[in-house]
Amino acid sequence: MRTWSTRTGRLWSASTCCRCERNREAGGGECCNRGTWRILSGMKIVLIPNPAKSDAVAAAARLLTLLHPRQGIETVVMPTPTAAELQAAHADVVVVLGGDGSILAAAQLLGEAAVPVAGINFGKLGYLAAFSLDEFVANLPALLNGELPRAARLMLHAAVYKRPHEGLLLPEELRSQKPRVAGLALNDVVINAGDPFRMVELTMQIDGHQTTTFRSDGVIVSTASGSTGYNLSAGGPLLSPDVEAMVLTPICPHSLSFRPVVLSASASVLILPCRLNPGSKVTFDGQSTHGIYEDEVVMIRRSEASLTLLENPAVTHWQMLAHKLHWAQNPRQ
Repeated sequence: MRTWSTRTGRLWSASTCCRCERNREAGGGECCNRGTWRILSGMKIVLIPNPAKSDAVAAAARLLTLLHPRQGIETVVMPTPTAAELQAAHADVVVVLGGDGSILAAAQLLGEAAVPVAGINFGKLGYLAAFSLDEFVANLPALLNGELPRAARLMLHAAVYKRPHEGLLLPEELRSQKPRVAGLALNDVVINAGDPFRMVELTMQIDGHQTTTFRSDGVIVSTASGSTGYNLSAGGPLLSPDVEAMVLTPICPHSLSFRPVVLSASASVLILPCRLNPGSKVTFDGQSTHGIYEDEVVMIRRSEASLTLLENPAVTHWQMLAHKLHWAQNPRQ
């Protein structure tokens, strides 16, 4: 079965698949039967190498050479794209050459654009960037045929608002306002104490209910994808990446009983500062950082956008945990 995407004007075919019209128009992805829409012609691949890593830049040149002769494949290298430039490229696949930070930066740039992303690791951990260069080259036929496994990763939407009044706030009260700052996060939204690094005091409300006021060095709200990052370092739990949930983890709380909690992905979390430092910040994925003030409130909720990651078929999540994070390994003698 074949269909033209009216968004891109490109020809697609479907394996035995129950894709709906909306997803046909979007031009790609998996259905509940795990069929894929395969690109037969006119595929556009955008390569984003980390310009600070010479090996990543060289690898992008190699991939450009490999892909250029293939009929119907357009390949573009964009080392430092803006969000507008990347979204205007109308890519069918984005390949990021760098570390996990490069993947997070690309997720910020793509915003709500539903473009699959593959990561080639040239960083330290490479938890999101699941391919080595050789593994990616070996899987190029699967990429071009739309056969690589893919996973939709939950993202968070965070916004900073002027606090309309003291006391209990409802999320609906804030959604009608224009936020001072807003952004997306694939890994986490973090409020840090900042300079001069005294403890801050924060009040937390969840789904319109008062929960607690606590003193700490800040708080992390992470996704399952981000559970292996700052959340893990702060003592939070590891979540399987297909779990749709948020993890709320305090940073060095002045309490013996404040443990991290896992929330439904549908929860709305409001964080109201009671006492901050002059240097207190809110950070989205470690990519964008903004000052925060005591008369404001931060609302964190599930984003309507998600990031589609193309996965390495040779490596499972659990293998990556064991290999890269040394999860559940016995003590060495």
